[in-house]
Amino acid sequence: MKVQPAYIFALTRTIRSLGHDLSSLTEQDAPLEELEFYKLCERAVELTRDPTFALQFGSSLHLGSHGLLGNALMSCRTLRQAAEFLVQHNPIKTAQGSVRFAFDRENVVLSMTSGIELPGAPNFMIEAFFAAAITGIGDLVGTELAGCRIEFAFEPTMDEKTYARFLGVPVAFGKEANRLIGPREAVDVLLVGAGNVVADMYVRQCGRLLREQGMATNLASEIRRILLDGRGKVASEYEVSCKLNMSGRTLRRRLYDEGTSFREILDEVRNDMARAYLRETGLSIAEVGTFLGFEDAANFRRAFRRWNGCSPQAFRSKQEATSCQEDIDGETRHEVVPL
Repeated sequence: MKVQPAYIFALTRTIRSLGHDLSSLTEQDAPLEELEFYKLCERAVELTRDPTFALQFGSSLHLGSHGLLGNALMSCRTLRQAAEFLVQHNPIKTAQGSVRFAFDRENVVLSMTSGIELPGAPNFMIEAFFAAAITGIGDLVGTELAGCRIEFAFEPTMDEKTYARFLGVPVAFGKEANRLIGPREAVDVLLVGAGNVVADMYVRQCGRLLREQGMATNLASEIRRILLDGRGKVASEYEVSCKLNMSGRTLRRRLYDEGTSFREILDEVRNDMARAYLRETGLSIAEVGTFLGFEDAANFRRAFRRWNGCSPQAFRSKQEATSCQEDIDGETRHEVVPL
């Protein structure tokens, strides 16, 4: 799994804010392998020697820092959907590490175990995770997290009030697990994303791309992620190459080696999104074209016909007819089932 530059930038920004020189660290502006990122965190801990470093780093990770994952979370309708998505696509990929989401009679619980212990800061990943979780939930709900608390399985390494100051909720130590606990009724309150007619579809698209990203590490899959990350603003080849920290010529050469091109990937992503919009939303043809960055509906219709051999309207009509036939078949099968 690749760790995106936004995490690296947040890490180095936190180091600077603590008044340390970064010359002893290798600043990275391109994705790192996961183990390389942990080594960078280890060097940062050794450099800063600040017990609050993990809390400060995690608190700086607003949803926008998490790239495709963060965009998907911002499109979720409820905290329940966001938590379930986080668990399914959690960035903790070690054999021992895990994130779980569960209920008891009165509470909802987001728990985390880490398979990584950094020398000098064994609880670094746990502290950073829960600080980032508090920041992210705050971004989603827009208010203080009333009724929430955090329990840590370890003993504090600094004054307990310091933890509460950075996390903004009551904190207890020496418990059976590392977990964020909140009132059960809060998870189904509608968030801002609930008003977006394409929110659910966008979350599904992000999930699919995150799964592909976990299975593939080639340049084409990374470009697909960046294009979907734009959420309606279609990035140009130049913008994508800048995000990947490479020249346009290098990007074209590497894609050629993979047997594809930027235009082919762009068309593939646009077509995938177009078919999903037409199949799963009531948006007009013109609105779908606008979402995908086309200047007018006519250009979108021509592109869609080139991709699929039919017009957008014909595709939608066929999908609706298929859905209706499936409903009829289901009713028929139900009627002839013997008692």
